[in-house]
Amino acid sequence: MDTSDHPPGPTTGPLNAHDEALIHALQMAPRASWSLLGKVLGADPVTVARRWERLHGTGRAWITAYPGLSLRKSLEVALVEVDCRAGRVEAVADALAREPQIVTVEHMAGGRDLLVTVFAPGLTGMSRLILDRMSRLPGVVGTRAQLATQVFGDGSRWRLRSLTEQQQSRLRAAAPAPGPAPGSGPGPGPGPGPGFAAGRTTLRPDAVTRALIPAVAADGRRSASELAAVAGVSAATVRRRLHQLIEARDLVLRCEVARELTEWPVSATLWARVPADRVAATARGLLSMAEVRLCASVTGPQNLLFTVWLRSVADVQRLEAQLAEHLPELTLVDRAIALRQTKLMGRLINPAGRAVDVVPLDIWAPG
Repeated sequence: MDTSDHPPGPTTGPLNAHDEALIHALQMAPRASWSLLGKVLGADPVTVARRWERLHGTGRAWITAYPGLSLRKSLEVALVEVDCRAGRVEAVADALAREPQIVTVEHMAGGRDLLVTVFAPGLTGMSRLILDRMSRLPGVVGTRAQLATQVFGDGSRWRLRSLTEQQQSRLRAAAPAPGPAPGSGPGPGPGPGPGFAAGRTTLRPDAVTRALIPAVAADGRRSASELAAVAGVSAATVRRRLHQLIEARDLVLRCEVARELTEWPVSATLWARVPADRVAATARGLLSMAEVRLCASVTGPQNLLFTVWLRSVADVQRLEAQLAEHLPELTLVDRAIALRQTKLMGRLINPAGRAVDVVPLDIWAPG
């Protein structure tokens, strides 16, 4: 067991094996105790905690949170392509990144200047956000929105490949995962759990949940006592509510890592057409591929969108050949490489790919 006092890794440069193992563990169990993580990783809990503080403090890895897809009946998810006037792309991206209902902002090569992911409370809220706020920003010349009809998998399921199977088994046994995601089995999936109240057209969080979601999004490892101070309830209530929200998949925790520090520094988004009766099966095939981070059926002439992380730009061609061989029913229509990200699941990202600030996702924020 590593109990030394040496610094827990450098603050710049590639991730070392200890960093990667810790990130992988936190991808599986984002709020696991330092004691459990130390046992799984064979390290002193204090050393593990210091290592994470170094990674988090330098923006190389972070844990965020967002409302889960069990709320799909009350929320809309859209992928919006944004075209900008010459010289205005950065300013538009920065303005969009400050919107609490805008999840991710990416600069793209090919076909559109920006690709923006949006969560909103129903079609009315989505319309207001895109037509009244996004489209009227100075520098925006056009938007094209595709609504996600079903999200089959997102980045919360993506993992580094650093832990042994034995280590992963120990984590799974000690920190069970939430219930199945909607769409992963028969039936419509679980409904929203405690902490949400039915409104006329949407489900809205109660005061405790409304306070907890952005607080956990800002730092997914905040202690129960710190979160209790924000929400104005006891630590016991926070622990109970978080357990309920995560178990019901009303809240998803996600450990992210700066993409440029991994073996897969290139992100690409691809649009495809698939026969309607083959969309779900094709999505399952895509999600079985290690490169795929996001897969969703969308409205529009292309009915399937997916995002991949790759080793190089040239790898796009290899991936396309692999798709043609294994998923012949899928016809690729368009693809775009992400040049950089301004925002990723609520985190503001600098040009070096490091998280530098946070605008927590707040779907119910007034527009």
